[in-house]
Amino acid sequence: MSDLTPHEDRESMILDGYEGPLGPDEVADAELLASILADSSSWAEPRDDLEDDIVSALEHEAPARARTPWFSRRLFMVSTAAAAIVLLIAAVVVIRKDPSNDFDAKLTATELAPTAHGKSEIAHNNAGFRIEMYAHDLPVLHAGEYYQAWLKNAAGVAVPIGTFSSSDDHVTLWSGVSPEVFPTMTVSIESTDNNQGPSGRVVLVGNVERT
Repeated sequence: MSDLTPHEDRESMILDGYEGPLGPDEVADAELLASILADSSSWAEPRDDLEDDIVSALEHEAPARARTPWFSRRLFMVSTAAAAIVLLIAAVVVIRKDPSNDFDAKLTATELAPTAHGKSEIAHNNAGFRIEMYAHDLPVLHAGEYYQAWLKNAAGVAVPIGTFSSSDDHVTLWSGVSPEVFPTMTVSIESTDNNQGPSGRVVLVGNVERT
């Protein structure tokens, strides 16, 4: 068993392979690298700018002195390790994502909301059809109003797939009917008037297509 403390052990690993005595600056650099590696936040789920933060921290610690070849090599190793961690976690996130969409829909505006636009991504699973809708620039609703999304078939039969109140964020909707049979998606403004059918006040419309 090693008699070194964990911090000393990290420094020993950093210095592994270096030949010759270290100067005071290089000793300080090794201690700094060991401290960064010991910080648990360095190994948490990284932000997109993690690698830049590590490099900036190292440069901030010793801005006045020139970098030695030894330090440059070690800095490259730490930066490369940080980048590798970012890529690894990104790969895990991609693997854990839902399977590819089965259907997509591009939603265009009507005269009631001429600047609006949006899209929907639809994935089929055992519960039905999960719909991620991204709508933008929908008008602000009045009191007692809400947005209702629908799927319609060629005969004009409309099936409600969910409600929402604004286009400030994307919404998750669900359908129990297949977009292949009900291939038209619309969004309308509805009122709390106990009428369960579409109001006809359509603000977005688009065709659903298999990807």
